[in-house]
Amino acid sequence: MRIFKKLLPFASGLCFFLGINMLLNYLIIPYQFPRMKIHRIETETFQDLILGTSHGSSAIDPEVLTEVTGRSSFNTAAGGQYPRDNYYLLADACRQHRPERVIIEYDPAYWISKDSFNRNARYQLDVMALSPVKLGYFKDLCFAGDIRYVLMPWFLYNDSFDRIAKNVEIKRSEAYARYDVSPFADGGQVCEINGFTPIQDKAEGDRSIPDLEFSDENERYVRINAEYFKKTLQLCEREGIEAVVVTTPVPAETLAETEPFYREAHQRMEAIAAEYDFIYLDYAWPSLGAPPEEEAFPVWESQCFSDGEGHMRISAAQKFTRLLAQELSKN
Repeated sequence: MRIFKKLLPFASGLCFFLGINMLLNYLIIPYQFPRMKIHRIETETFQDLILGTSHGSSAIDPEVLTEVTGRSSFNTAAGGQYPRDNYYLLADACRQHRPERVIIEYDPAYWISKDSFNRNARYQLDVMALSPVKLGYFKDLCFAGDIRYVLMPWFLYNDSFDRIAKNVEIKRSEAYARYDVSPFADGGQVCEINGFTPIQDKAEGDRSIPDLEFSDENERYVRINAEYFKKTLQLCEREGIEAVVVTTPVPAETLAETEPFYREAHQRMEAIAAEYDFIYLDYAWPSLGAPPEEEAFPVWESQCFSDGEGHMRISAAQKFTRLLAQELSKN
């Protein structure tokens, strides 16, 4: 009885903290793309599942892919999505809805940076159904992030208090209950029901060319990202899933300025492809990846992109997806 009395204030305080925390999460965290995407891969089976970063989300259109290949496809790629996140997304899908093939978009710029505990990863964790996969994801994120974000996800959005009324309105709507994409139209960037996030042809971003290089300082990040990438390939082997790795195009000007980086990135991925026996299509480097008797991949000019990093505008993305789908259909 005495122990119970001593623990009562602690238990009461914990319940109060959890209640306030849940309320703040509901009020402050907005409805985002991953909720719809994870719901679909947990409830539907797709023949082709696309994993990757914002380059993959804006460059690979599942509608065009399906039109050419005749296979159902869905795009889970998103900005801020590292190999760690891709691994757990695929593992989550495989619990009940294993795809036949995964198309993994490889952006080497992510590999030289820390797989930070960002909004996208934390939100994906929250909306994922409870399972051993989710618990493993939580464990790995705990080692990658600030304890405040682990315990209080809303703290990642502490600059968004002015959106509380809008968040509540959306979360009480029928569209939210149906995992609809219509609420995203108000946020500036559109997400289609197949996971594609098109960038409009008139969109204009930062045209500066990123500073990219492999170095001793970022080699440990490369190693960590490579480990999760290989875990994804090993999961594919266990589940009998075909893996295809794709690097999407970058502007010709960016490639010219960062040639050593993209050449080394290609060589590193070629080495992994030789080890795990998968197809690697590098569209960032037109002169690499094509047999001598075949025409090399085309060069993509700056007008195909909204920025210097290589986020494709919708017209170019649809042309690129058709090219990719035709290449996939050969194999």
